[in-house]
Amino acid sequence: MKTRLLIVDDHELIRDGIRELLHGSDVVVVAEAANGHEALEKLGQHEVDVALVDIRMPGCDGFDFLTRLRNRDGAAPRVLMHSVEGGWKAVQRCAELGAHGLIPKGQEKNELIRAIQRVQAGSEVWGEYSRALSRGE
Repeated sequence: MKTRLLIVDDHELIRDGIRELLHGSDVVVVAEAANGHEALEKLGQHEVDVALVDIRMPGCDGFDFLTRLRNRDGAAPRVLMHSVEGGWKAVQRCAELGAHGLIPKGQEKNELIRAIQRVQAGSEVWGEYSRALSRGE
């Protein structure tokens, strides 16, 4: 089964790179957006299983996107955040706002694909932070 992905990142080069990495896999990029506002518009135009969302973007960042997504009517995709930042506070905020995981931008191709597929299948992907999250630290 194919996973329909929305890439949300303010850097075109990152979006292009992710799209290229996923080419030929079971993850199909159906839309792209440069910020949270554009991403919400794209969700009204495309069927999306998973949104891969950068935390830091101008205008409407990943945290704002998660908040607006929660308050939006209609079906919502599962959300996997990605960032160069991976500190505990960012992870905690992502989890509190309803994200289903956080992976570093430097993730290897197979790990990225696996993370997207796991999130689409209903799992959460927190990596090294999963034990801390379960303890509520």
